[in-house]
Amino acid sequence: MADLVRAAAADVPALASVLASAYAEDPVWSWLMPRDRDRRLRLLFTAHLAQQVPAGRVWTDPERTVAAVWAEPGRWKLPTTYLLRNAGPLVRATRAQLPRTAGRLFAMEHRHPAGPEHWYVEYIGTRADARGTGRGARVLGGLLEQADADGRPVFLESSNRRNLTFYQRHGFAVHEEMNFRAGPPMWSMWRRDGGR
Repeated sequence: MADLVRAAAADVPALASVLASAYAEDPVWSWLMPRDRDRRLRLLFTAHLAQQVPAGRVWTDPERTVAAVWAEPGRWKLPTTYLLRNAGPLVRATRAQLPRTAGRLFAMEHRHPAGPEHWYVEYIGTRADARGTGRGARVLGGLLEQADADGRPVFLESSNRRNLTFYQRHGFAVHEEMNFRAGPPMWSMWRRDGGR
């Protein structure tokens, strides 16, 4: 667990940049934000991380090159108060794509499984210049140790087909390829029984 650090408020700008870098070429985010993506992603992730850090849900590595948002069982759903507090940044980040973005977010929430109770990898990303160094794998591995100790499964959605093998190496299996009325597909994945 030495590679796993709980993020502090001071880490939010750096970790928002990490996630913006990690999702810059992501098919879904590219569809949602076709222009000025880096600035818009930073705005969106800054607002989200600022809400999640006080709840203890944001994790990183000692070098701050990886960011992960990790929700404990029964706590994955964002409350209405969160949505209201982040409405401004969401509107500024998505602009003309607000209906498209809101539609995808609501569709994802609707498809999120109610049970069994599970840990949830909401976001994980490695800064582009640190990819391939194993840092993301070590952070994810540290989080999965928590789930294994607890004995509950882990759920995530991948918005990039290229990342499926990374998650599969960590014991996840594709549950469903999710297709939508518009935009790229996504994949729901489960890790059960400690990834065995």
